[in-house]
Order: sequence, then C-alpha cells, then structure tokens
Amino acid sequence: MSKLSLRALVLAATLVSGASVRADDLQLPFLNTTPKDATPEWVVTLEAMGGVAPSYPGASTYSFYGLPGFELRRVDQPPRFSSPDDSFSFVVLHNDWFAVGPAGNWVGDRNVRSNPALFGMNDVSASIEVGAFAEWTPLSWMRVRGEARKAISGYDGWAFALNADVWQKWGPVTLSVGPRLNFNNDQYANAFFSVTPAQAALNQLGGGLLTPYNATGGLTSAGLTVAARYELSETWRISAFGNYEVLTGSVANSPLVARTGSRDQFSAGLEIAYRFKTKELYWIPAF
Repeated sequence: MSKLSLRALVLAATLVSGASVRADDLQLPFLNTTPKDATPEWVVTLEAMGGVAPSYPGASTYSFYGLPGFELRRVDQPPRFSSPDDSFSFVVLHNDWFAVGPAGNWVGDRNVRSNPALFGMNDVSASIEVGAFAEWTPLSWMRVRGEARKAISGYDGWAFALNADVWQKWGPVTLSVGPRLNFNNDQYANAFFSVTPAQAALNQLGGGLLTPYNATGGLTSAGLTVAARYELSETWRISAFGNYEVLTGSVANSPLVARTGSRDQFSAGLEIAYRFKTKELYWIPAF
C-alpha cells in the first residue's frame, strides 16, 4: 500500500471513530490552519548625547548642546558599526557588506545677539537636513559611509559627507578612528560665510573687522574623529568621541573665519544609549 493510501486510511478511520487528529501528526502542512505571527521584531536604541561644539560654523567660541537620537534595525539584521558623530539614520536595504537608508542631521543656529563680533550680520536659523546614506563595509573592521542631505530649514542648501572608520574590539570596549570630509553647496557657504557690502559697512561702524566677501561651496572641511564605546550590559552602552576639523577652500578665507572666527573646529561629546526589542512598529514596512 502506498504512503498516500495509508494516510487516507488513517484519516478516514480517525474521522469515523470520532477521535481528534492534528494535521501536524499526519505531516500534511496544507491542512495546518494555525496562523503564524508575521509581525517583524525590531531592536530600538534610544540615545541621548551632550557635548561641546563651535557656536556656529566657523566660530572661535564654543557652546554646549544636547541631542536625542535613536537607531532602528530588525532582529534578523546583524548590528552594524556606528560612530557617535553619525547622522541619524536607519537601514532600509542591506546585506553583509552594503547598507542604504534615510539620514537626517541638525545644524545649530547662528545668533548675532550672542556673538557681538557679528554685529550687522543676519541670524541663521537652526537647520534640519534630510536625505540618505550609503555604507560600504569591505572588511569586518572597516567601513566607508557617504551621505547626501538637503536642508529644509535654516540655510536651505545641500550637504554631502564622506567618512571612513576602522575599529578594534576588546571585549565590551570598541575603539575607532577615521577621517571626515564635508562638502557643501553655494547656498550653505553664502548663509554662513558671505558678507555683503552693507553688512560689512554696518559691522565696521560698530567697531567690527568684517569686509565684503562672497563665499562659494566645495570641500568645506576635512578632519578626524576618534571614539570609544563601552557596552555596560546587553541593554546599555556609553560612548565618547572627539572630532577635529579644519575649514578649507573658499569658506576658510572668509573674514568671518579669518578675522572673527577660526579655521580649527573642535567638538567632543558623550552618548548614552538604551536598547530594547519590540513588535509594535506597525508603521514600518517589513523590508
């Protein structure tokens, strides 16, 4: 007797006898009507960062700042390296060596009232930049990351970043270092580094040092970031970083830098992060 005939006989006998039977017992998957939970599980990381940075692009004075943030990945996605100075982002498409997704950044405002040397200049509102990133990980200890972001408030221009990092882990400790290159278009350069003749005249009437200048975009800064991360537990981590950048090209020659600011731009900060799993992110599609 064939296996199919034997299963049919067992099923018929069971139905006649009134006994219960499960499809799994007969290994008939098409009869198994038990629903499966298709809701993806996510790992959410909530972050809080505080630090010190130039008061505005090109400034020689420094201000404290605080920023929230978060990371998001599916449970089946392996954790990827990140640096505390990365823009906010989350992975949409990925494999072992490549990842892409949306990215966002925040640029603080330039307040003339708080910086008397800028008398006569315009304020620049805080800027929110939105765009995308692509990340290449050719080795298990190295990545190259590119970002393109458009400001939707403040200076209303484009920003592009090209970063690289190498890292080494020792148990719960990860140390990383890598170069940073930043490119911006003319709108950004004009907002933060240009001086009109009227602005220069007003500034000089107030005892300032500014002269007329028309800044243009391009490679606006180059630098280096060093970071250290310590995994306190499976859910908590703490990170520290330091960054040095030097302004380059047209923006570096602006009187806002040469006379009232500095080409050398330093920043440092601390970040604490908390991780947890959830299935409640129904607004995010299952990629």
